[in-house]
Amino acid sequence: MDELSKRTNGEVSKPNISKYEAGKMMPSSKVHIALAKALGMDFDYFFRPVTVQITRPADYRKKAKLTKGDEYAINEEVKDKAERYLEIEDTLGISMTFDYDLSDIVVSTRQDVKRVVARIRKDWNLGLGPISNIIDLLESHGLRVIEIEAPDAFDGMCIFVGEKKPVLVLNKHYTVERKRFNTLHEFGHSVMRMDDSLSQKEKESLCHYFAGEMLLSSEVLHQVFGTRINKVFLNEIGHLQTQFGISIDAIFHRLKDEGIMSDVFYREFCIKKNTSPKLKAWANTSTYLGEETSYRFSRMVYRALAENLISEEKANEILGTNEISYIDNK
Repeated sequence: MDELSKRTNGEVSKPNISKYEAGKMMPSSKVHIALAKALGMDFDYFFRPVTVQITRPADYRKKAKLTKGDEYAINEEVKDKAERYLEIEDTLGISMTFDYDLSDIVVSTRQDVKRVVARIRKDWNLGLGPISNIIDLLESHGLRVIEIEAPDAFDGMCIFVGEKKPVLVLNKHYTVERKRFNTLHEFGHSVMRMDDSLSQKEKESLCHYFAGEMLLSSEVLHQVFGTRINKVFLNEIGHLQTQFGISIDAIFHRLKDEGIMSDVFYREFCIKKNTSPKLKAWANTSTYLGEETSYRFSRMVYRALAENLISEEKANEILGTNEISYIDNK
């Protein structure tokens, strides 16, 4: 409260901020403007008609170096963007739910994960080939995907707004391969019914396996490499990365997981990669030619604007932009 009062240059006092938070007093328009400026928010933020109610705890993936302050900032940005998303859906009269049910498969092992992936590929007519645009695929089946500005220590999370409204949250700064993997990892949290006896670490491991199996199936790996390898050529690994949009590290991990590459061979690769700048640079280079960006939200905003359901100022506020370009048929 002290810091917020300072950021308003003393226009809003600490005691009054306390009263606003407690609902004992309503701020004036002047105070609203000062608070919005101090918080870096649009004025309309305080009057948004849709309030997100998270009904299930977030499956949060982070590294240890992510601070509590970072977590708080991420949670607030996620809540803000989810509210914007649901507000524009409400404006357009859209009621989108994710009804795909795989609850008959209780997941406790990798074999269970393979059954889930096989079902999804069959039901969604995906075959065994590469999935060109994962975010677009998931959004077309009723999931919402939000990309946020976040530290590298944040991987992603899955929240539920209502029972059938999962929202996948991604760090927008990652390479396309990592973003594809993270998207599917969070999708795994939303679609798989995990055995209650599993630890959080075991659940995370199975969601990792789910993402890898979705990106590059064990059937394809065995078709390419057979049952066992003692030598691997960088070109063939690189071709798989470019074709399937999966990182070099994830491909090697997949080979180990499927028993095609021995644990010793895998460890030797990791050691060589970490001691060779050239090999490490090769492994970290993004070569996938596709794109992974969520466009559904912005498309809905532009559609609402085109149909005169919202003003240009409102569209700018929802999108967080300052200028919208359009062609008028007049």
